[in-house]
Amino acid sequence: MNVINFIAQNWDFILLIVVAVAAIIFAIFKGNKSVVMRMLYSLVTEAEQIYGAGTGSLKLAAVIDALYPNLPAVIKLFITDETLVKWVETALETAKDAWKKNAALAEYVKQPAEDAQNDAQSVETAPAE
Repeated sequence: MNVINFIAQNWDFILLIVVAVAAIIFAIFKGNKSVVMRMLYSLVTEAEQIYGAGTGSLKLAAVIDALYPNLPAVIKLFITDETLVKWVETALETAKDAWKKNAALAEYVKQPAEDAQNDAQSVETAPAE
């Protein structure tokens, strides 16, 4: 009964504390999200450069594997797997736009994948011993 009376008498103060805590958590989450998005941009570019086209699920797994241990603890508390996948997809769209606009980035992303494809073709066409 004392707890209910305390809540009834101080509901405005309790509400203020709850809103303040929520605002602080939101501010931390929002600030960290921009850092995460920059990390994701770099990771999706590296994954594209390493694995090349046609390996989407492998690249997604590699990016999430590299990102998750480096996430701030606050973000780990509030994100789901689906949110993380959406963030990776958003970063990939941003990266693809950058690759289209920047020839040096486009060359960086394509070169190793083309080399791997050429190596695979040379193995297929090599004479049998």
